[in-house]
Amino acid sequence: MAEEDEEYLSMPGYVPAKVAAKMLNLTADRVNELVRDGRFSARRVSGRNLIPLEEVEEFRRNPPGRTRKDAAKWRRYTNRVKLLSVLIQVRVRAGQRENLEQKLEKIYEEQQLRFEGSLARYILSNFASPDIVTIILHWKSNEMPDETRRKRDLEAFQQEFADVLNWESAQISEHEGLLYT
Repeated sequence: MAEEDEEYLSMPGYVPAKVAAKMLNLTADRVNELVRDGRFSARRVSGRNLIPLEEVEEFRRNPPGRTRKDAAKWRRYTNRVKLLSVLIQVRVRAGQRENLEQKLEKIYEEQQLRFEGSLARYILSNFASPDIVTIILHWKSNEMPDETRRKRDLEAFQQEFADVLNWESAQISEHEGLLYT
């Protein structure tokens, strides 16, 4: 959009989709999709969407997903399917915190080390002891791969992080779900 088009599309209290996109760290196409889906009201000017600034700012403040009004109820696992979890606590090697974060960014970007069949994976930093990392892996009992595959996946993970995590210090435990929300 040329600068003069931008000025022409100026309307008090409204921003062009391109500007809204920058504000929200989205693409202009995604903002226009949100308009089509009714998530933003918009006024069409010269074939372009102008979005109320207030809606853009409100959208930015509200995270995606629904906000719970009440705490979720406890539920029991059935005999058919259980939650199986592996909990790992391991120390970050001295001076390797930044390298750890770079490796985590890489596995995120490249979607590596996903532990076959896992339902959820968490890598957590300990508030009280930032040199300790907790890794939580969850599987449904009916989707958990055999022990050989799980060990191979864990070994690949350990190998990838061997230079930043002290695996000799690791405490690894296995758990079965009793209640959940």
